[in-house]
Amino acid sequence: MTITPEKTAEAVKDPRDLVSPETFSKLVRFMVTRHRVTVRYAERVMEQTLVYLKAVADNPAVRIVPDVAVDPGWHCLIEHTHEYAEFCERVAGRFIHHVPIMIEDISSGAAMARTVPALHATGYPVDMEFWSTGETCCPENPCV
Repeated sequence: MTITPEKTAEAVKDPRDLVSPETFSKLVRFMVTRHRVTVRYAERVMEQTLVYLKAVADNPAVRIVPDVAVDPGWHCLIEHTHEYAEFCERVAGRFIHHVPIMIEDISSGAAMARTVPALHATGYPVDMEFWSTGETCCPENPCV
């Protein structure tokens, strides 16, 4: 696995800066409505979603996975297709696909063991409360 530490020095410390204030507010409102959570919880989920996607962007050859606590934030962003496409192009230089497939690497915990260091390497704050389940969004027996 290669984590790109040189990206850390370039990283802005507030993950909200990865999207416009308008987009962040829109995503938070959407999450509050869709998932019936508090505004502060939705903000925290979206912040960690942005950190996660920055880690994915910085490590294109590494399988980085979202925790189940963060995956709903990614889905909220994906559902805002214009904002998601713009984010992907600007931050990653490519589209970041959501590929929910269960493999031994994920179910064993190895992928999450790679993910957490990659999150920290972004230079953004990592709220470990959102990365502590060790579970990913992928079901054990996905439909084929």
